[in-house]
Amino acid sequence: MKKKGKILLTTAIGLVLLVAVIAAALNAVFTVTDVKVRYSTLSEEGLDDSFALQAELEEKFVGSSTTFLDLEDVREIVEKYPAFRLDGLEKKFPRTLTLSVTERKETYTFEYESGRFAVLDEEGLYLYEKTDNVNRRLGGNVLLEGFTLTKGEAGTAVTGAYFEEALKFCNVFADQLDDIRANLTSIRLVPTGNPIEGDYFFRLLFHEGLYADVYSPSHLTEDKAMAVLLKYRELPDAQRLYGFFDVVDSVNGGFTVSDHRDKLPF
Repeated sequence: MKKKGKILLTTAIGLVLLVAVIAAALNAVFTVTDVKVRYSTLSEEGLDDSFALQAELEEKFVGSSTTFLDLEDVREIVEKYPAFRLDGLEKKFPRTLTLSVTERKETYTFEYESGRFAVLDEEGLYLYEKTDNVNRRLGGNVLLEGFTLTKGEAGTAVTGAYFEEALKFCNVFADQLDDIRANLTSIRLVPTGNPIEGDYFFRLLFHEGLYADVYSPSHLTEDKAMAVLLKYRELPDAQRLYGFFDVVDSVNGGFTVSDHRDKLPF
């Protein structure tokens, strides 16, 4: 019995050693030696962020086990850079970690405290704060005025009354224009003071000086946005420098777009 027990013990030890050798061999083969990231950046700041992210990823994961690497750990590091969106993430055995990362477009901003601007991407996600309205790609962002907006952690959606409608409205512009920032400077949410016209209207200010008032923005939002864009495009250059036009609901459930007029005295 003692001899048999020694044989079993020896066999068990041998198996443990064999497993350890195999694990060591596999670990040597399945070890991250390369972190390949395909970056799509839009600005110099984005390029700087890409260098910093690359260095952090390599420091964290090169030399680690490919097999046991948790991709959620990779996501957490990318999320530390709110200007970046993670589009792809994969372990390519035996030794490579691959990512695809895109810089989000700064598009909107609102001043939530004096001298403190919350910067949003084109989808309405909060990115970070700045002390002025300057876009990473030069120029300014579309300023949201008169809205009561709430931001959370970086990468989360901003919320507030009429904000969803404002995004839908601007998405129509974004689909038709290269960059809405080149045309719009701000969107104001303005109380009407007249229940017949709805509670609020959007006032869109264009770079040239023209503005457009859109009443009942929750009704036929995207159709009204296209109507505003078509009206803006058909105006001669001189009329884009001053005055306004408006979009008002009609009794038949649709809406009408006014002719270009001089500015009202307010």
